Amino acid sequence: MGGVFVLLLYSSVYVLAYFLAYQFGGVAERILGWKVVESEYLVGYYVLIAIVLPIILFIWIGIFELFERLGFAKVPFGGYLVALTLLTPFYLPYREFADSKGSLHAFFYTFIYFILPISLSFAIIYGPFFVVPLAIDKLSQFKRKVMVQGTQSETVSSANRKKKGKADKPINFADYGKRMVVGQDHAIETIQKVLIANSKLADLGNPKRQRILASFLFVGPTGVGKTETAKALAGWLEDYGYSSLRLDANQFSDREAVWTLLGSPKGYVGSDKPGLLPYAISQNPKQVILIDEIEKADQGFYQFLLQMLDEGYVIERSTGNVYYLQRAIVIITSNLENKRIAEIMETLSDPVEIDIAVRKTLESAKINFGGGRTFRITPEFLSRIDEIIPFRSLGFEDLVEIAYRNLRGLGLNASYETVYELTQKYYPIAREYGVRYFLKKVQEDVLTQ
Repeated sequence: MGGVFVLLLYSSVYVLAYFLAYQFGGVAERILGWKVVESEYLVGYYVLIAIVLPIILFIWIGIFELFERLGFAKVPFGGYLVALTLLTPFYLPYREFADSKGSLHAFFYTFIYFILPISLSFAIIYGPFFVVPLAIDKLSQFKRKVMVQGTQSETVSSANRKKKGKADKPINFADYGKRMVVGQDHAIETIQKVLIANSKLADLGNPKRQRILASFLFVGPTGVGKTETAKALAGWLEDYGYSSLRLDANQFSDREAVWTLLGSPKGYVGSDKPGLLPYAISQNPKQVILIDEIEKADQGFYQFLLQMLDEGYVIERSTGNVYYLQRAIVIITSNLENKRIAEIMETLSDPVEIDIAVRKTLESAKINFGGGRTFRITPEFLSRIDEIIPFRSLGFEDLVEIAYRNLRGLGLNASYETVYELTQKYYPIAREYGVRYFLKKVQEDVLTQ
């Protein structure tokens, strides 16, 4: 129905243009003494350009699409070719008028019978549907233009919007993330830098940034805020139209389970149901996709993820439909070599040295699950990730703050002094078994006092 509606709009432009041209010609004849161009000529010419012009434009669109798939940022002279296509219908009658009526009046005839009627017709017909909403949207964007740090092109455009019953969210993810996650400021700042850089590359037409907006691998000790950081980013982006999808890699520990992600092949059981990921993208292309503990997934899931990061789209198996991920943000977490990474974060301070040491540690890591099943992260996979972000172990003051926030969130009004004392008591547990078990012990003490 949408295509028929657009076709009717397009056809009505040239019907209206013919009517206006005939009226303008009549006015020109009465005022200037010009003879009105024959009606048959006008009808034939308007029908001709109404048919030929869209065909030529569709050919250019096909050529542009081919160039994009070949990796070109833009087609050489593409804008000039389109402009030439749009101007040619006006040049042809100009030449004919110049030959039959003399060059002196050729431009005025062309303007009266073609340029003015067609321009007005497009403005009258398409204005209410496109121009007015576009002008309103541009004005709105001018007033609220912000992205990640005040800019994020099409992804974020209304950072000052208020949530009902809540204070304004910071326009800067670093500010928001540091409020939500304790002790991982470096991770929050790195995420923001990558989002800003990748968004600007996409705006500049970089073909590599036409894939996934950003991809991250969170590594380091368990229970230090990797998942919470992903949730904070997803929560911050909700105001900008983003949805979130969490995939527990443990659910994809066998090859058949991977089918639930992309859909079963046609003819297999379950092929009538859409794949989890294609369905989510079809509902909203703006997705924060969190994949927890990648090392627990089957190698088939890992290979799919490698391909998705490389090509920037997924294919629904039963239908063959392609879903692109240019606006998606992919976050992968892993506990591989978490103790070794924690040591690296404690002993090294230079960011470049940390990055090299973490990459080498991950590349050499391997897990044996038994039954011949193993898992390892390959250099090819790491090269497709925009940023590997190691999380550090939490210090004593960080644990006090986390415990205090946790108790307040549960509605338990324990004093800061009480929380401090309990953190001293259970600090060894936190260092050995992570924050979750530490919080459980603190909660038990407060609840039973």
